[in-house]
Parts: sequence; structure tokens; C-alpha cells
Amino acid sequence: MRHLGPRSRHRLQLAFLQNAGSRLMTPFDPLAVENVGVTLAVELLEQPLHSLPPSDRFTGAGVYALYYTGNHSAYADLVALDDGAGGTKYPVYIGSAVRENAKQGFNPRPTAQARLWTRLGHHADSIREVEAAGLDTDFRLEDFRCRFLVLQDAYITLAESVLIATFRPAWNGMGFGSKVVGGERMSGRPSLWDSLHPGRGGRPVGTPERQTLARAQIGDSIQRLGQEPADERAARMMERIKRFL
Repeated sequence: MRHLGPRSRHRLQLAFLQNAGSRLMTPFDPLAVENVGVTLAVELLEQPLHSLPPSDRFTGAGVYALYYTGNHSAYADLVALDDGAGGTKYPVYIGSAVRENAKQGFNPRPTAQARLWTRLGHHADSIREVEAAGLDTDFRLEDFRCRFLVLQDAYITLAESVLIATFRPAWNGMGFGSKVVGGERMSGRPSLWDSLHPGRGGRPVGTPERQTLARAQIGDSIQRLGQEPADERAARMMERIKRFL
């Protein structure tokens, strides 16, 4: 009798189960990328809310989410989606902070520096500068909250990618997290974020056209919250994560 290869044995097994009226079930793999990503995203969403910046200094690298709870007209539809959560259901920005010298390779030991806390502080400074400039009177630091999750280096990029793909945050891609060094300077084109919220030091003030474009991009990001990704695996991940909102 001819020896059957692995593929042939699998086809025979499948045919046997089908003929027996049984459904072939795929084993759950807890270490599959999509399952690890969902676990990390849900863990962040279950963290407590903090003011921005968090009052207590802490060490570590990881991921974070920023939430807007105010009455700025550009975010009215986002806050309205929260079903009474006051703006803390859907993040306006997802980001990460990696350890020092992260590009030099993986280090299994957690960093002793306050990388995540410092990053959140920089974001608070950006918003504080806009508020102090007085050019956008409805934009106040007191209207922001944050969640954060300290992680080992190996998981940070995966967690950030899954969260951005799930929530399509309004500020991701608008230039909010960019630094002046190596980015657009006073002589360059203003970012969409700085066009809508002018006042950060070293940043050019945007034109009315750029401000309109910024509002349109925020509106598009809010609209996409109700749309499933085209990729089937990404859609399943999104559905699982949103159960915890």
C-alpha cells in the first residue's frame, strides 16, 4: 500500500469528519499574533483613567491612549458616541514610548527610566502651550484623560498597531506626536494638528484651508469607527476588543 503524505492524511481526516456529520474545529492558539494583540489592547482599556499628565511619576515603557472630554466643536461627534461615558470610550490618540536605546536590540529587563510618564508629560506640554496661546479658547488641558500600560519591549509595537487599527484615532497621522527636530519647522508647512490648534512653540500657524482639512480628517476618523476593516482577521480583532468598551 502506498504511503500517504501529511496532506493526503489531512484530506482523509477532513472527509471522514464531514461524512460523520462532525464539524472540524480549529484549535485556539493563545500565542497567535491576533490573540496576543487583542489581549494587550483589552488590558490597556481596563486600566484606570488618569489626568493628563498623570500626577504620580512611574517608570517603564509601553502604550497609552488619550481621551478628550471637552466641548470643542471639532470633537462633538466623538464625545457623542460615548453613550454617556463623557468622552472616555474612544481615544483621540494612541501612542507608545519605548525604552532608551531600543534600536540597539531587545533587552529582557524592564527600563528603570520613566519613559511612558515622560512621553505623556510632553503631550500635556503641547496642549498646555495651545491653551496658553489663547488662539483656541475651547481647548484646555483639564479636558483630557489618559490610560497607559507598561509593557516589555517585544509587545509595544504590536499593542500600538492593534489599538490604532481598531480605533482609528483622530490625531494619529495629524502631526500631534511629531517633534520639531526633524519635522516641520516654522518655515515649513504646518501640521494638521497645529493648524486646528495653533500655539505650540516652534510650529508654523496653519492656514484656514489646513484647518478645514484637519476638521475633515477628524470627521472621517469618527465615521470609520462604525466601519469594519476590509481584512477579515482585523475585523474579528476589532469585534473582540469593542466588547470591552
